[in-house]
Amino acid sequence: MAIFSSVRSQRGANRNTEATEQLIAFKLRGEWFALPVAAVQKVIPLGTMHGDPHNTGISLTLHQGQEITVVDVGHRIFNEAASSLMADDLEATFQSKADDSQTSQRCLVLIRTAEGGVVGVPIDSQPAIRRAGKSQFAPIPSSFLDRGNIHCVSSMIVDDGGVDPLFLLDPESLSSI
Repeated sequence: MAIFSSVRSQRGANRNTEATEQLIAFKLRGEWFALPVAAVQKVIPLGTMHGDPHNTGISLTLHQGQEITVVDVGHRIFNEAASSLMADDLEATFQSKADDSQTSQRCLVLIRTAEGGVVGVPIDSQPAIRRAGKSQFAPIPSSFLDRGNIHCVSSMIVDDGGVDPLFLLDPESLSSI
């Protein structure tokens, strides 16, 4: 018996034990983004959005009798005009995508706020669970951040295996209205 246990302990000592973080990855406007799983309450199908007559990028939707504030990702992350993908435009855009692919469905990621509330962020793709090692996290170059291309991003996750990089979103920045 002692022989087997020493072999197991030697095998375990040789394994790479880098800490990893579990993420929810999804596509927004052609780029891959991620949120820490711990920040996400759940992912639900996107319902009808209401109440943004001035195109502020903030609207409401109902889920199981609860009002959920929806933050337009184009307005918040890409600093685009809120009207570009809100309300009726969203439905038209994703209806045409749904016609192209029956499996395509617009989702809403529910993010827990620091105050204990929930904010919804619409996403363009079905989310996927990914793991990233701490060594894969890299800071965003200041020259990129200075130009203001993408906001609410805390770092970038780079995988040398040929996978597109992920922009790690800051849940607090997304949920602050």
